[in-house]
Amino acid sequence: MTTTAITAHVLGEAGFAEGTVLVEGNRITAVASSPVDQGALRSRAAEHIDAAGCWLIPGLIDVHAHGYATLLRGTENSMPLELWALYTVLYGGAYDAAAMRAAILLGAAERIRAGITGWIDHSPMVHLAEAALAAHAESGLRVCWAAFLHDISDYTLMDLKLPPAVARLAGGTPPFDADRYAQRFGEFVQADKPDRVAVMLGPNAPQRCSPAAWALWRGLRDRHGVGVHTHLMETRIQAAIGARWPDGLVAEMERQGLLDSGLSVAHGIWLTQPERAVLARHGVTLAHNPASNLMLGSGILPLAESRAAGLTVALGTDSANTGGRHDLFEAMRLAMMLPRVSGLAYADWPNARDVLDMATRHGAAVLGRRDALGRIAPGQLADLVLVRRDAASTLALASTEAALVQHGSPDAVVSVMADGSWLMRDRRIVAFDEAAAISAAVEAIAGLKERTGTAVGAVAAAIPHVAEQLRRFQSPHA
Repeated sequence: MTTTAITAHVLGEAGFAEGTVLVEGNRITAVASSPVDQGALRSRAAEHIDAAGCWLIPGLIDVHAHGYATLLRGTENSMPLELWALYTVLYGGAYDAAAMRAAILLGAAERIRAGITGWIDHSPMVHLAEAALAAHAESGLRVCWAAFLHDISDYTLMDLKLPPAVARLAGGTPPFDADRYAQRFGEFVQADKPDRVAVMLGPNAPQRCSPAAWALWRGLRDRHGVGVHTHLMETRIQAAIGARWPDGLVAEMERQGLLDSGLSVAHGIWLTQPERAVLARHGVTLAHNPASNLMLGSGILPLAESRAAGLTVALGTDSANTGGRHDLFEAMRLAMMLPRVSGLAYADWPNARDVLDMATRHGAAVLGRRDALGRIAPGQLADLVLVRRDAASTLALASTEAALVQHGSPDAVVSVMADGSWLMRDRRIVAFDEAAAISAAVEAIAGLKERTGTAVGAVAAAIPHVAEQLRRFQSPHA
């Protein structure tokens, strides 16, 4: 068992203070602040890291993202979700196992460099599960792979007419084979993988699931004891669709027994206040994705109202082809700043510690590690990040949480540990071969271009026709 002592400015309940943290195996076993006690911890360790010029924080946790999308940077994202989805589904259909592995490892390198140690991979490509799980095991990160489940197309829900060629690209939905999905999902849960890699159920969105799919959702959740992650009320159109159920979609989810403390929902922009209260009563966590919400024009989450309703809020980066960088420093700043322009009294603005908790301990709850992750304390899992506080961009008059959140960035991240193992030391990734991962991604991107070249034009030609049909949803009474 390896033992490491780290001396730095350590994040505790009361903020940052000089201290030494002892890591034995994959756990934090002691934290000391007095010089004498720090010396005692250093003497117990096989290695001592003197990082006095750094903040030591819990690993950041990205609670909503789609791992395949790191190969799709620079593709179309200047239109709303319902139109953008035609492009991402087109590209997604061209993936093979090699592209999936390349996407996950490329994203892992980006996350490690950004101080992210854990994340949710909400994956539509269930047929590539084996490749995805193997890549996650190789990455060294703590991951919950959430397998998509749905059997109703958005375009069916919206009663849109797509040109036949585009309809085929959009995928529609194949006949739903609940028994086959259940068998495969059980295989994923039982697959040989590190403890830091887990499987969740990932319904695409509740409105995209039939009553049969809802029944499967409940059954697999209860049979395997897994968490569930889904999209919910991301756009105004989705809110209009949700209103078709008596008392709304969230009320129907409650009636169907789909709400519990193991459920996390991404976006939630268009939830009503009574719906937020229902989710909070069941212990559901809301995954806030501020960058993606802005990029697609989906809206701005009413963060203050969500917190006032009692919802636990965590942070996500979403797809690389919507939210941009997998950078929780950016997400924290956006989450902290956006409520300030809403007319909210300044005393009620979220502060730096609030959003830092969203990126750490609240994210731990989504990973199913509520009591074991997200804090620096004895008994916690050793997912830790050293961030320079003495760089030109971070040197601060007050070395506080506000300094970290307002001025921290991936460029300031020095070293990263997950589950007691170093993933990056002194800015060099040691968990896997980063150069080889980038090379594989280059090759995979070339393959995707070749396989989708002509089809992209067909989607582009269809966009004006689809956009015109979507106009009827612009009315609040749609």
